[in-house]
Amino acid sequence: MSATKSLLCIDAGNSMVKWCLHANSRQPFTVVRALKSEPTALFKPFSNALPEVLAHLGATVNESDYPIEAVLLSNVLGPDFEAAVRGLCEQHKLPLHVLAVNSRAQVQSAYKNPASLGKDRWAACLAVSQISLAKVNLLVSFGTATTLDAVVNTGTWQHLGGFIVPGVQTMLDSLHTNTAELPKVELSQPRAGSPWPVGTHQAISEGVARTQVALIQSLLAELTVQYSHQPVLWLSGGFASAMAAFLPGAQVLDHAVFKGLVFDYQLTRQDLT
Repeated sequence: MSATKSLLCIDAGNSMVKWCLHANSRQPFTVVRALKSEPTALFKPFSNALPEVLAHLGATVNESDYPIEAVLLSNVLGPDFEAAVRGLCEQHKLPLHVLAVNSRAQVQSAYKNPASLGKDRWAACLAVSQISLAKVNLLVSFGTATTLDAVVNTGTWQHLGGFIVPGVQTMLDSLHTNTAELPKVELSQPRAGSPWPVGTHQAISEGVARTQVALIQSLLAELTVQYSHQPVLWLSGGFASAMAAFLPGAQVLDHAVFKGLVFDYQLTRQDLT
């Protein structure tokens, strides 16, 4: 019996580069092995970017038991980073699967220029299309920027488009760095009782959270009117769990980019059979 093969998934984002092994290339993304992340700045110049990725994984995983079938890449860092990954794959004789928007008939984006849609956003939309049973979905990713994407199923899955606004930490940091007196504040949990903050830290933290929530609620209301269905709200990214406390009923979608990457690769395999 041949050994189960794994997939090396790489999520190259503006702030962080994350990678992991998905243990079974034939199954939906579930078990994570050797999950690691580093600030994107540490990978520059990209010509020397990735050798440590496989070195780390090789030290952590017995590759005779979990041989790598392919490397999957979601990349928003441009062609130099992709070239670095491709060179590494060629060196190790590993196939490279690069995520591309609208390459699968099962899921399509309405973006006028699909190539300009962030691959991390697209991967997360693919993940929603794989797991959601709802007709109408709003996917919110809380990263350096907060992105909000509508994903609907009207016979086939479609990404309607979305919004990009400053992220939670970006908003918190901007008030501190761009003013003389306002303190550096962390996001706090919602308070019971009076809705009016009675201190500067509360005013900033809850003001930022409510700003994010207000946009989300307005888009949920628009989708409800447009489709006559209550949307399911999915949250991903670093602040997903914290913001879920402000959004009762929301579903936290962990590892959204990795899930979408694996799903896209599996759709490719189906197209080839």
